[in-house]
Formats: sequence, C-alpha cells, structure tokens
Amino acid sequence: MPPNTSCTPTRDFQVVAYLAKTNSYFPERELSACEAYAHAFNWNISLIVVDDEVDMKGPQHRPMLQAALRQIRDSQAGAILVPTKATISPIDGEFNEFAERVEKASGFIQIATRR
Repeated sequence: MPPNTSCTPTRDFQVVAYLAKTNSYFPERELSACEAYAHAFNWNISLIVVDDEVDMKGPQHRPMLQAALRQIRDSQAGAILVPTKATISPIDGEFNEFAERVEKASGFIQIATRR
C-alpha cells in the first residue's frame, strides 16, 4: 500500500524574496530572515531580487521591484517576501499603494520580521 501523501507538505507556493542592498555588501541577514520565514510556511523562494536603488527611488520607479511584481502578474509567484516593510518604502502611503498593485495582480506582500 502506498504511503499516505495527503499530509505531506509540498513547496508549491512560490514567493519572490525582495531585498534592499544599502551598502556594498550582500544583505545576507535579510535573506536569512526571508528564507527562515518561507521555510516555516513551506514556501519556495523562486526568485531572489536584490535592489541597490532602494534609497534613491520610490517603489514605482524601481525596475527590480517592478520585476518582482511582474512575477506575480505572470503567475510565477503568489507573494513578495520582504525582511521589513521599509524595504518597499518607509512611507506608509507608498507602501500601501504598492501593496494595492500587488493585490490587484492577485498576490500579497509578506513581511518576514519576527514579532
């Protein structure tokens, strides 16, 4: 008799990890936080986007963030996983506007910080 696989978790839910590079170093700690969060929910990180224009441009003007959104629109991922809300924008209005765009594309933004 085959094993019961109905309770076996799968990694079918795909997310894009979006990270901000604010200095010359790769954001390892932020990636680790996102990986741990994804692992806790058995999500698969299908793409890691590291953006070095976070401090210079708003969310609507960052090509790397738009690439993450395109993954949602193209049904390649269901969420954008970020280490903090400020990774998208420290300004609530900008964050909320981008979050609405993600939701209209049938996705969501998940913040991987511990509470």
